[in-house]
Parts: sequence; C-alpha cells; structure tokens
Amino acid sequence: MATPPPYFIDPSFVHLTIHNPPSTSTPKQSRALDSFKIFVSIFIILILIAILIALIVVAHQSNQYDLRDSNENIARLQRESTENLTKLVQQQRIYTENKRLEHQQNLTTKYRFEDQLIASQKHEQDLKLAMQQLNQQINMEERRLQILLQEQQLTEQHRKEDISNANSNLLYTFIQEIISTKEPLNQTIFQLKIESLIQRLDSHHKSLLIRFLYKMNYLNAQHSDSITLNVHGMNLKELDLDDMDINSGQVGL
Repeated sequence: MATPPPYFIDPSFVHLTIHNPPSTSTPKQSRALDSFKIFVSIFIILILIAILIALIVVAHQSNQYDLRDSNENIARLQRESTENLTKLVQQQRIYTENKRLEHQQNLTTKYRFEDQLIASQKHEQDLKLAMQQLNQQINMEERRLQILLQEQQLTEQHRKEDISNANSNLLYTFIQEIISTKEPLNQTIFQLKIESLIQRLDSHHKSLLIRFLYKMNYLNAQHSDSITLNVHGMNLKELDLDDMDINSGQVGL
C-alpha cells in the first residue's frame, strides 16, 4: 500500500493575531501581558516546530519504508525476471535442440529414403542385368543343346549307318560264303549261323536274310532236298515278309 507524501507546514504562513485589550491597566500589567504574549508565541512556535519535526520524521520513515518495499519489489521483480529469462532460455534451448534433432531426423530419413531408393534402383538394375545374363545363358544353353542334339542325331545316324554297313557286310559275307560253298552244308552248323545272324542283324537285314534263305529253298520244306531250317521262336512277325508264308506252317515246320 502506497504511503501518502509528507505534509509540511511552513511557519511563515502561520500568523498569530493578538488583540490588545483597551489600555485601561497600568504599565506593570502591560509589561506582564507582553511577556505572556511573548511566552505564548514562543510556545506556539515550539509546538509548530515539534509538529514540523514530527512530520519530517514520519515522512522520512515513510520514505524508508517505501524505499525498502520498492527495493524488495525490485528484487522480487528481478528474481522473477531472471527466473522467466532462465525459463525462456531453457525453452529456447529445448526448442532449438528439438528443431535440430527434428532436422537431423528429417535429414536421416531423407538420406535413408534416398539410400533405399538408390539401393532399390541398384537392385532393379542388378535384377535386369541378371535376367539379361540368364537369358543369354539360356540362349547359349539352348544353342549348345541344339548343337549337341544335332551332333547326337548325326552320331546316331552315323552309328546306324555304321551298323547298317556292318550288317550289310556281314550279310554279304554270309551270302557269298553260302553261294561259294561247294560242299554240302552241315544242318546244325548252318542252323546256328542263321540264329546268330538273326540276333545280330537289324530288321531290314533280317528281312533280306530270310528272303535269301526262302529263295534258296532253305525255308521251304516242300522244295528243300537237303537242309530245312527251323525258324520257330525267332520272332519274325516284325519283318516285312508279306509275300512269304513264314508263319503259316509251310516254312521250316
């Protein structure tokens, strides 16, 4: 609560008016009255001085109290200002740190996204390159398999040709031997040779052999004078013998 300012009384503004009674007394009484007036005036002046001093003291004490309260208020305001400033500095520091962390996190997220994007693009490129290499390998493997198949077919063809040539040579040698033989043939040896040839020859040369034997009357029991071969169990049904009655019972029975 504010203290009112001190109130000062200037003695110069105080006027004492003393009315003198009619001069009916003696000079002695007049002197006594003058002395009394002087005493009263001095007393009044002393009272006024005392009042003035009291007012000055009260005003001084009031000023001291106001100054003390003002100093306490200033100190309190300074403390509050310091605390508020400290809080603001801390809040600003926290805000700055949060912004820095957020910016760093955003940069980290951005770099991570860019790294992931680069890694994804690199992975996609690697997949494309791997697919291209795989397609090239598949094409090369297909060409290699095609070449191997052609080589295998050619080898098989050569093998068949070699077998056919070998069978032809074997059959030709046998026919030449039969034709050039002047002595009578042994039934058992001749039968064994025929069975061996039938096991070794292919279907085409088997057919040629059977036709040769049929024409030479070695399989026709009705026209054979010396040797008649038994072809039962030799599985001749797969041969091209439509014009020959091999399995009807007329040959080699």
